[in-house]
Amino acid sequence: MALTSPGVQVSVIDESFYTPAEPGTVPMVFVASASNKKNAAGTGTAQGTLKANAGKPYLLTSQRDLADTFGDPTFQIDASNNPIHAGELNEYGLQAAYSLLGVSNRAWVVRADIDLDELTPTATAPSANPLAGTYWFDTANSNFGIQQWNAAAVTTKGGQTFATKTPIVIDTTDGVVNYAGADYTPKASTGAIGDYAVVAVTTLNHTWYKNALGTWVEVGSDAWAASWPTIKSTIANPTLSSPAADITINGTAVSVGANTITDVATSIRGFLASVGITAQAVDGYLEIYSNGSSSGADDSSLGGPVVIGGDTTKLGLLGIVAGTYYPPAVQVSAHTSVPEFKIADTYSRPTGSVWIKTTAPNGGANLKTKQWNAETLLWDEKATLMYSNNASALYGLDITGGGANLAIGELFAKTNVANDVQPLGTSTIYRRQAMGATIIKSAVVTAASVGAVTTAITISASNKGSAAMSAGVTVNITTTGSASADSIAIASGITAAGVANVSATVDAQNKVVISHSQGGEIKFVDTNGLLNSIGFVPFVSTNAASTPNLAYEDGTSVATSPKQLVASNWRVLTYTAKATAPNALATSKQLWYNSIVDEVDMMYHNGTTWVGYNDSSAFADADAEGPIVTASMPITQADGGGLVTGDIWVSTADLENYPTIYRYNNNVAGTTAQKWGNPLDTGDQTTEDGILFADARWSVSGGTTLAMTDATIAELRVSNFLDADAPDPALYPKGMLLWNLRRSGFNVKRFERNYVDTSADNLRMGDAGVAPQSGYYPHRWVTDSGNQADGTGSFGRKAQRKVVVQALQAVVNSNDEIRDDESKLFNIMATPGYPELIGEMISLNFDRGLTAFIIGDSPMRLKPDATSLNEWGTNVNLAVEDNDDGLVSRDEYLGVFYPAGFSSDNAGNNVVVPASHMMLRTVALSDQVSYPWFAPAGTRRGGITNATSTGYISSEGEFVSVSLNEGQRDTLYANNINPITFISGAGLVNFGQKTRARGASALDRINVARLVIYLRSQLNTLAKPYIFEPNDTITRNEIKQAAESLLLELIGQRGLYDYLVVCDESNNTPSRIDRNELYLDIAIEPVKAVEFIYIPLRLKNTGEINGL
Repeated sequence: MALTSPGVQVSVIDESFYTPAEPGTVPMVFVASASNKKNAAGTGTAQGTLKANAGKPYLLTSQRDLADTFGDPTFQIDASNNPIHAGELNEYGLQAAYSLLGVSNRAWVVRADIDLDELTPTATAPSANPLAGTYWFDTANSNFGIQQWNAAAVTTKGGQTFATKTPIVIDTTDGVVNYAGADYTPKASTGAIGDYAVVAVTTLNHTWYKNALGTWVEVGSDAWAASWPTIKSTIANPTLSSPAADITINGTAVSVGANTITDVATSIRGFLASVGITAQAVDGYLEIYSNGSSSGADDSSLGGPVVIGGDTTKLGLLGIVAGTYYPPAVQVSAHTSVPEFKIADTYSRPTGSVWIKTTAPNGGANLKTKQWNAETLLWDEKATLMYSNNASALYGLDITGGGANLAIGELFAKTNVANDVQPLGTSTIYRRQAMGATIIKSAVVTAASVGAVTTAITISASNKGSAAMSAGVTVNITTTGSASADSIAIASGITAAGVANVSATVDAQNKVVISHSQGGEIKFVDTNGLLNSIGFVPFVSTNAASTPNLAYEDGTSVATSPKQLVASNWRVLTYTAKATAPNALATSKQLWYNSIVDEVDMMYHNGTTWVGYNDSSAFADADAEGPIVTASMPITQADGGGLVTGDIWVSTADLENYPTIYRYNNNVAGTTAQKWGNPLDTGDQTTEDGILFADARWSVSGGTTLAMTDATIAELRVSNFLDADAPDPALYPKGMLLWNLRRSGFNVKRFERNYVDTSADNLRMGDAGVAPQSGYYPHRWVTDSGNQADGTGSFGRKAQRKVVVQALQAVVNSNDEIRDDESKLFNIMATPGYPELIGEMISLNFDRGLTAFIIGDSPMRLKPDATSLNEWGTNVNLAVEDNDDGLVSRDEYLGVFYPAGFSSDNAGNNVVVPASHMMLRTVALSDQVSYPWFAPAGTRRGGITNATSTGYISSEGEFVSVSLNEGQRDTLYANNINPITFISGAGLVNFGQKTRARGASALDRINVARLVIYLRSQLNTLAKPYIFEPNDTITRNEIKQAAESLLLELIGQRGLYDYLVVCDESNNTPSRIDRNELYLDIAIEPVKAVEFIYIPLRLKNTGEINGL
């Protein structure tokens, strides 16, 4: 601002414009990798491998940065730990970027939206990972603690000891008698006599025993107790004579005279069956059974005894000693509380009694409950100890806090769930749902909720340091029919009961809130229904009006009167019980590389529609098992029968070019080979001799709404079912074959949820209304690998590769972020291992204003003979894109290199890497010692430092080392392909610097192309400060001077021979100025690299040179 009084004002005007230095060699590397990989430290997921971050450009500055972002690069190995060279699951791009960052500090990496792990070969359709937090009861690795007692004398082997029993685990609903009808008895066909079973088809696990009659009985039930003899005589087939005398059983006289042992058993049943005592003659011995319900028990918790008395002579003849016998019993306890079942114990028990040992030592229970961790993608094991009730679990897990210290997610398994006096072998797993106080809340109390009455509630609660509930306290509460007064009366009455840790309040909505301060248990006996009347309803997930943290007391229900309720932070765990880890339905877009080669569903066009190949209108007598898939020529059908016209042979002799298909014609005279004839033309999709590759069906029907019906190839051969998306038969001639890709193997499929329009009709199976799809399974696997350019299906590694290439092409073609040439600065592009991406990178480079040089690969299976090299370089096979068949693209900013290199990965395995792996690092090293306009080739700057050899992959999958000779190098150079070879005394070097220029020009050399890229970037940066400046002589002179300064520097740096810059009225005419345009015309003479050195050597006679 202007000065008013005397003084000095200093202003600074910055006119020090200059062109900043280029950022150096910064590549953009496009990669494919597995998803959800571990970071370098193994502490979490590498963020760059998350699906959500696919397509996101990451600027990486070190090898550690790459490993943290994308995980360590991985290469496939086989079962014998041998590397799979040129495998389609190898992470070539990441390995190349990792190698580059060893000598550079900047690289952009973009990962395609594909999970290479999904392309791992598997014979079974994959499913998705479980949802985070899913619980799995691992029945295969769980011990259930079943110990069976042997009451034989200690002198008998195994007598007076327990034997551990491993049960059959039934975890599928079809393994029980009637799941829908809640009959969870194991099916009779399961197991053998003497087996135990645990039925885990609901959250209440039951233990069963298969008795001598082959009947499954629940352990602890009356039927189970009656399955083991309480008393067994010691004399077989005794001689019983008159006179008759009575023996007594629980005071009931049973006459024994001149009877057989069978007669005695019959008499016992007749007198005592009604009170739970029966008898049988077994192998001549008398066995007396009690179901534990007989009267006279002096320890009712262990079942009623059988008291034997009466005539001692008759008892002696039977081999039975008078006395008191106790029936089989179940005891559920820890290993420290051993059942007193021995002969010398007060309540000795017969063989077959069971101890459910609830702790792990010596064959005790050890339940394996696991939770899915979505971060680590592993199952985390959760401790699941067994306790008799909730209160004892609180005591065992939190003795000092009574529940206050328990975290959400803690588990325990409750035993004898219904609290039966005679325990059953049942268990249920509970999960801690909340931390802190246990709180339940009523509905809003209104005047009509209770009315004017006096009601009673009995309350008991758990307390820290005790495994038992407190004694019940009954409180009488009087209500008047006033909403506010009643809620206060109820809350006050509960609090006034004085039950430790239990209190009640009324909230602002007039709801009664009852809490246990320690997070423990509260039990209520709702004598008159008061709690129910104010809205305390046991929690049900489907009932929004129910009360969280409230349940019926185990062993009671809504029908129990009075109702018994429990407030608890424990809730029954929802889980999947299986011997194998559970999975979810595959997610949409999940990929599956079906590795089965010999399953081919072939169909036939009968003139009307596609039919199964063995249909009567096709080839009914052809091999019923399907096409014969084998490497050698078949001479019989699969069952040994003779070949017939129409049999199909799919040769696997050359998997690289699979499938080679032959059709047998018995009408041809000659040998078997002549009858097989020539292979079918798999590229013919128009004639009756052709073959169409497409999805047609999965099974012999559309499945059910809940599942797809599986079918074998043999079953499909005689089925004419088609999915609605099968090719329209009206478009193809009679006689054509259809290779059903959906059901056949050796290709890549994609899962699509709700793929089938269940509201529409299947028009492939009839006119509208004939075949509705409403009952179909809605999901389908669809072929993702597509077909080759000639219509042949893609199989094997080519199917894998096609899917990977599609994903890489998609990320290059559709990514807007990488087209931002202001914030995403890079000057090299590569997709290591994938020549197919050359065309896409060229397009991207044009979109960015030709600001990067592309390093292209050649196929790793390309043989080094001149013919193969020339045919690939000239695209003799007419490939439609750059691939194994031919090199299509030409561009001045593209350099292609050959062959592949031999290196090692981060795990130390020897691996084969693409040419771009070597060249990215070589270019970076060249730029460090020179400039981009110096050729990154030759012994000075073209040395290869990240490979030890070069070569190709043979048809057997082996690396064959090659040192390119001069003729091979000439062939490559003639086709604008740069050879990487071994030079004696220098090692591996890049020995070429040609671009794939469309014509002969200065841009047919890499050093010139990179010089132009450099100038394009620098001139763009140089000119930007002059935008919006006056278009006058001063501005034109300034920009000309800046450009000349830049070019003059390039002459000194050996990039230019000469230059000319024009920026005056001659090229900035009035009309251009009026259009707000400024023209800066530049002509340059780029320095050319020495590639051909000619040295004529002349021989002269002695003395002649001196004369010259």
